[in-house]
Amino acid sequence: MKTSFGPQKILFPLPTSLVVTGNMDKANIVTIAWVSLLTSNPPTLGISVGTKGFSGKEILKNKEFSVNIAGVDIMKEADFCGISSGKDVDKFAKTGLTKMPSKYIKSPIIKECPLNFECKLVSSSVVGTTNHFAGEILELYMDTDKLNDPDNPRSLDIELFNPLIYIGGAREYRKIGEKVGDSYQIGKSLL
Repeated sequence: MKTSFGPQKILFPLPTSLVVTGNMDKANIVTIAWVSLLTSNPPTLGISVGTKGFSGKEILKNKEFSVNIAGVDIMKEADFCGISSGKDVDKFAKTGLTKMPSKYIKSPIIKECPLNFECKLVSSSVVGTTNHFAGEILELYMDTDKLNDPDNPRSLDIELFNPLIYIGGAREYRKIGEKVGDSYQIGKSLL
């Protein structure tokens, strides 16, 4: 039986993402789960952050940001970056996460995250109390020890990557489970 619950903030699974603003001297991290690929040409990521927070203002000011996908191994640090304000604390110093310089933007990437995107802000809008930012992906970094073929980013071994997954609504973190099928293949049996 289906039950109607009205509008809710429930969607899962979502990657736990650490968005970095600022520069190598002074950078901030905010943890978000509201991230998605938007377009393939040019490759674009969409992120959503609250309008009252520090990070949204920094993205609007600097017109750039990095998105760093967290693994399970930095769950505590990722959670901290989402429950504290960059106005009050240097999150890199407090968590021990490592800044690495980006190639095309001033905002650093995070060494401990196995997947990193450098993004240039291409559009922004506000819906309710949330900033929605579209960032063109200028560069992608991956830890090659998480790839089956170190020259092919599409050969990602998701079990080695071990991404930290956020379950919206339940407010909990999870790991990815077993593979159940191949996309663009399994449905061919219905053609």
